[in-house]
Amino acid sequence: MLKIGKEKLSLFFALAFILFSFPITSLAEGQSAPQGKGEIIEYDLNPESGAANEASSESQGYTKGASLGTFQLVGYSGDGMTYSGAPTKANHTVAADLKVLPLGTKIFIGDTVYTVEDIGSGVKGKMVDIYFSTMEEARALTRSGRVYSEVYVAVPKSE
Repeated sequence: MLKIGKEKLSLFFALAFILFSFPITSLAEGQSAPQGKGEIIEYDLNPESGAANEASSESQGYTKGASLGTFQLVGYSGDGMTYSGAPTKANHTVAADLKVLPLGTKIFIGDTVYTVEDIGSGVKGKMVDIYFSTMEEARALTRSGRVYSEVYVAVPKSE
């Protein structure tokens, strides 16, 4: 009898989870549902932000080379040293899977050049973890869902 009670309880929680996982009130009122965490968003750094202007000075010395493909982007924060020994720096430091992007590789994401200086335990395959000054900025990157962007090799301009 105890076993039957556990099955009914499990079924109850499963149904409750399914029912409360959907934005029922917005659908009933005819509003569109908010973006879910699983939706794919294209990354585009707002060119009017101060971060974009700060990063553009380093980016001016490079041109976009060959495409490395589409990578998932995530963000992290926290002062400290990177795996390479360099200090973390916003609009510059990224963590990557070293089998895909070796340390020191310079890459374009949007119009910003980043340098692979760090690794992350969750960074596997075609994923780039961008360093931000604050955790709020880092979380804002993926707040609306998974974010993907085309990543290019940064090639120094010849003078």
